[in-house]
Amino acid sequence: SMMEGVIMFCSFATFGAFPLIGYVIIPATMPELGSDALFACACIVTGVVLFLMGCVKSIFGAVKWYWCGLETLLLGGACAVVAFTIGQYVDNLVASQTSG
Repeated sequence: SMMEGVIMFCSFATFGAFPLIGYVIIPATMPELGSDALFACACIVTGVVLFLMGCVKSIFGAVKWYWCGLETLLLGGACAVVAFTIGQYVDNLVASQTSG
């Protein structure tokens, strides 16, 4: 239904914006941090948000909150690693074709 779609969009937009904290708010408050530290901050924030989303998900099921949080963290983390790896591969592929 339309209402479920709106709820899904709002959830995705809200929780999807949290990892950007590592690249927007943290550099504004700590400008001396390098790109590696900002990436680590983004990863930590993403992990915390994934765990919290799993904990919230447990409200709608019979599974304990910490198992739901861990499951969401591991599944979301695995997806993030795959996406990052594919991005690195494509970046290297494009860089090798443009340089040679």
